[in-house]
Formats: sequence, structure tokens, C-alpha cells
Amino acid sequence: MKAKVLCVYDEGAVEKTSLIGARGLSILIDVDDERTLFDTGMRGNYLLHNMDFLEADPNTVDRVVLSHLHREHTGGLPSFLERRNEKVSVLMPPEGGGTEKPGILGMFRREGMPKLPAETASKMNASAINEWTKLSEKLYLTGPLGGDGVNEVSIVLMTRNGPVLICGCCHNGILNTMNYVKERTGKGVTAVVGGIHTTGMKRKEVHAIAETLKDNGPPMLYLNHCTGVAQRTYLREKLGLSAVKEFYAGTEIRFDV
Repeated sequence: MKAKVLCVYDEGAVEKTSLIGARGLSILIDVDDERTLFDTGMRGNYLLHNMDFLEADPNTVDRVVLSHLHREHTGGLPSFLERRNEKVSVLMPPEGGGTEKPGILGMFRREGMPKLPAETASKMNASAINEWTKLSEKLYLTGPLGGDGVNEVSIVLMTRNGPVLICGCCHNGILNTMNYVKERTGKGVTAVVGGIHTTGMKRKEVHAIAETLKDNGPPMLYLNHCTGVAQRTYLREKLGLSAVKEFYAGTEIRFDV
């Protein structure tokens, strides 16, 4: 049996398509005859446009998981819920209400859940994830892992070759998060999908991460969002071109489970 992991929303998009690339992240995971939407990007109209293009009807989603409460991961939720005909479970880190921090001149809220009209909010059953949680036979949540002052939940897909780590931003650090998954599952991470929060890191810092990854396999890397374009190049310098793939909107990966 195959599990399908599809990038719906990212700063990059597959060429020669009408998919929109914009700040944020959203990944659709199909496994165990269930569909999980991991994060919702920044803008709801872009999220829905990309889902329509990819023939991913919001009404076919069984649950939504929000990795952490930054707007580039939660901003598309209101539009997604408005498109729904029935309620859907929305799982998130325990500070579900969110602390709103104003940006420049108070005009931009980066943190916290988007404000939802009552009718829209009625379409979700929200609950906090406080610990390692089994969603289905092959799909798990790490529980909140702190880092950079951010509580973040990642997804773990158990495949025939071992666990695949699916990250929103990996604020806890990619190496720390991989070690946690290994402790929980008894197996080393065989692939990492998503953002790993290395944007802005210098070549020396990224090379140090790559050297440690080498000692852990290394895993296949399918990277996007907050990883950084230059930082992906730095990783390739140490791990090789074939070990570090782009994971733009419209990119699909299949894993044996």
C-alpha cells in the first residue's frame, strides 16, 4: 500500500501550472484511507485555488492539523472551513487560543489563530494535542515540541523503511526533532518533508547539520518553505544532489507503508 504526501501550498510551485506559490505551507497526506491536511498556508483564496487545481476537495479531508500558530500556517483555515459542508476535526498545539503579537504599527498579527465568525467556527471541532498521539495505523503526531519560544507539532508517517518526519517549520530544530522521533519509535528517520527553519543560516551552520545527518543515514530530504533556497544548496554540498529534493506546491511523494 502507498501513502501519498502532496504539497498544496508553498513559496514555490511546479512550473507550467496555474498553481500559486506564496508564503506559507500546506501538505495533504493520504494514508489508511484517511486524508489529513497539515497546515493551511497564509491566504485562503490561494489555498483553495491550489486545492481545486489538484482536485483535492476540502470536503474529502478527514482532519486538519496545525503545526503551530503562525499565520503562514493557519491563515487559510477560515476559507477552508467556509468551503466545508460538514464539521471537521482541527488539531493544534495546546495554546489553541493563541497569543496575538502585533507587528509593525500593530497592522499584522503573526501569531495566534485567525479570527473566525461564529458560523465558520461552528464547522470545526478544535482540540489541543498535548502528547504523542496516534491518528491512524500509520500516522502519528509528535505532541508539542518547544523551540524558539514556539510550541510545534510535527507528523510522523510510519513506512516500511521507517518513520518519515513531516514538519511545518521544525522550530525545535531538525536534529532534536529527529532524535525525539527515534526515541518514540525506536527507528531512525528515513525521510524529512517540509520546512526545517534554516533560512538565514550561514553555510558553516548548515554544513554542521548536514554532517550530523550523514551520521544518521542520512535521511532523504524533501524541503520547502522556511528551509531557504541557499540553505538547500548548502545541504546538497555535503549530502549530494540526489539527497535533497525541492517540495514545491504540486509535488507529490509516495511511500510504501
